[in-house]
Amino acid sequence: MSTGRKYHIEEHLSEDKLNELLKEYKQYYIVYRRLLFINMLYKDYSIKEASEVLGINRATGGRWLNSYNDKGFEGLFSNYSNCGRKSELTEEEMEKLNQHILDSEDNLTLKMIRKWINDEFNVLYSEKQVWVIVRQKLGFNYGKPFIKYSKKPKDAEKQLKKTQKT
Repeated sequence: MSTGRKYHIEEHLSEDKLNELLKEYKQYYIVYRRLLFINMLYKDYSIKEASEVLGINRATGGRWLNSYNDKGFEGLFSNYSNCGRKSELTEEEMEKLNQHILDSEDNLTLKMIRKWINDEFNVLYSEKQVWVIVRQKLGFNYGKPFIKYSKKPKDAEKQLKKTQKT
């Protein structure tokens, strides 16, 4: 298959591993650029000049400088702790939901959990958000139930392998 490249590159890393490394080292790149910016200001570049060299907006450069002036080196790190919408469920409600799922005799579906949240806490989430809560925040996993046959021979896997070889 032709990739359309005019050069050769050794693929030492899989694409998944490369993406994983990019995420891991992203913070270092961000801090490095900010350190370069501050270093340029030490060398008497103007904010505008340093911003142009690094390819950032002048306002971004000013924000980096203010953060550095206020907090020093620590101010160069990104702070994403206050991002995103706050959950409509409190920690206590989240714990109650967790307990409800654990105590339930039924195999609960996302639709059933969504309805229970709406009935119990008067909060209407989308099915996608219920999935995020159940899978990511509460750490539940799901699997498709299957029938276990009581008449299955003890060496069923061995017999299956024999039939596959022939």
